[in-house]
Amino acid sequence: MIRRTVITALFCTLIAAASGPPSQAAPRGADGKLEIEVVDSETGQPIAARMHLKNSRGRPVKLNLPNAAEFGGHFYIDGRITLPLRRGQYTFDLDAGPEYRPQTGHFEIERHADDTKRIEMKRFANLAEEGWWAGDLDVRRPPRDMPLIVRAEGLQDIRISDFGLRIADSGDQSAIRSSTELAEGNPQSEIKIARVPYAWDLPVWLARDQLAAIQLIHHHALRDGVVDNEDDGRPRDLSLFPGRSGNARWSETVYYHVLNCGLRIPPAAGSGSGDNENPVGTNRVYVFCGDKFSADEWWEGLQAGQIFVTNGPLLRPLVEGHPPGYVFHLEPNGSLTLEIGLDLATRVPIEYLQIIKNGSVEADVRLADWANRKGRLPPLIFDDSGWFLVRAVTNNQHTYQFASSGPYYVEESGRPRISRRSVQFFLDWIDAAKQRLAEMPALDQAARQSLLAQQDTAEEFFTALLTKANAD
Repeated sequence: MIRRTVITALFCTLIAAASGPPSQAAPRGADGKLEIEVVDSETGQPIAARMHLKNSRGRPVKLNLPNAAEFGGHFYIDGRITLPLRRGQYTFDLDAGPEYRPQTGHFEIERHADDTKRIEMKRFANLAEEGWWAGDLDVRRPPRDMPLIVRAEGLQDIRISDFGLRIADSGDQSAIRSSTELAEGNPQSEIKIARVPYAWDLPVWLARDQLAAIQLIHHHALRDGVVDNEDDGRPRDLSLFPGRSGNARWSETVYYHVLNCGLRIPPAAGSGSGDNENPVGTNRVYVFCGDKFSADEWWEGLQAGQIFVTNGPLLRPLVEGHPPGYVFHLEPNGSLTLEIGLDLATRVPIEYLQIIKNGSVEADVRLADWANRKGRLPPLIFDDSGWFLVRAVTNNQHTYQFASSGPYYVEESGRPRISRRSVQFFLDWIDAAKQRLAEMPALDQAARQSLLAQQDTAEEFFTALLTKANAD
């Protein structure tokens, strides 16, 4: 059931004012112009698209064009656009969302040039026809730009007039106030989504049962790189999570511990566009709504876990005809064998495909084997309660690019799987959070005691959960 309140939310976004990073200055005068028309290769109809345009020195070109939603080295074309440009060589990348193949190219502008270029974009997947609809849950862009952006990126307008969305963020700047803010009002009155899995206040939010979703792919995952730190939460152990993929691996690990505590919270995704230079939709969540989309059904599907998250591959599993979020029931002392049917499309080669069971890799699947099995993965056997999901990781060398389904659950005798190790993981987290609060010099005594009391409440919750643990 949808949780409702009235807080301003636009499309799939939480809107905040953001000027963004500075861009290159616009050309002082145009020597020529190029008209670009973007069409769907099959229908020949104009479509909206995003262009990244660079000059001969490899620098983004800023044009200051009206109604182009220009930001962070890219702008949007609503079917057709005229570019006033100075003489020189230019390169471009053109993108119409992950369901179209991107186009790259180059051209030269000479003095008094007046030319037209038609670019055909080839669609290789149409997830809406399969019942999957995409949103980006962390966008800080001007509302006036959003209608063009969502069309160009293949996203959906999911506004609901009486619906509330709050992104829960507990970075260093907001750690003192975030837990209190999240507790304001009726706990059932709004959708609350953790911006990163490793937010310092995560155990508090979990103990209060306040989160509708946790962003598994978030604003640290960039289009061409990664924000390689945890300044907005609990830092990772670099010896366990090294390198550019460390932040993403730490995010996955924390999320899997949540699931191993028996807490059925779906993953989500957001790009942070506006806070960073990501285009909207770089990180996105697809929700299964069936043949007919509506904003209400999208939000209900999100909270039901009927989703996959991605910053690259398009991964759509069905198990016994069910999308992610489904609960399979296991007879006492029985066994359950499940086969996972998987549709997969990608613009970047897949490095590996995996089944994750109870937080560990259950199977590595070669794409050739998946294809030979006609889109089915190896059988998965359960003889006790647990959960599983599917993920695909690409060979992108610039960022950790992957897709993950939401979890499926297996339940025996009405009891979820609760891991002692995962519950202890959060009890240790709470100890670290208390130590951090004790060492914050800016906190006055009253504020410190209030925040420590919240941690005490979370500790009570996880201590009680530990007594219910039924797995290592």
